[in-house]
Amino acid sequence: MDAKTATFGGLLVLFGAACAQAADLDQMDGLQLYNKECSVCHGNMAQKAGNLVPGRPVLVAMADSLNDLAGERLAVVPIYGPPLAGVIGRTAGTFGGYTYSKSFLQKMDGVAWDEAKLDTWIKSSQTMVPGSYMFYSMKKPALRSRIIEYLKAQSP
Repeated sequence: MDAKTATFGGLLVLFGAACAQAADLDQMDGLQLYNKECSVCHGNMAQKAGNLVPGRPVLVAMADSLNDLAGERLAVVPIYGPPLAGVIGRTAGTFGGYTYSKSFLQKMDGVAWDEAKLDTWIKSSQTMVPGSYMFYSMKKPALRSRIIEYLKAQSP
């Protein structure tokens, strides 16, 4: 087998794996999607919302936007976001124990989470609030909808 054939074969395997992973996501229900896509940062829904357990810290610049990092003022911020149990109806940026970005607090001041806002947020958090600490994007509306339905079921 020559190098071109081997390279092409390798690319086909990688493409096939990516397609299989995408198909796996398409088959998941809301709980499975939440566990795969959200729980890494937001925790398991079984955890009590008052018990935010920060993960290992990362350095994040304290700037108005992560796009204009000054590189001088750094703070340690937990890698986990706030728990999402009861998020629908909650005022954004109000979970105690989590440090929100300045841009998030300014843009989302007084905004309560509803299905439409969550859909926009999950579609592209950085488009909705540039400079927020969340860097996530789910382009498929059907998958976003399943996650939101699951979160809705976890809210009072």
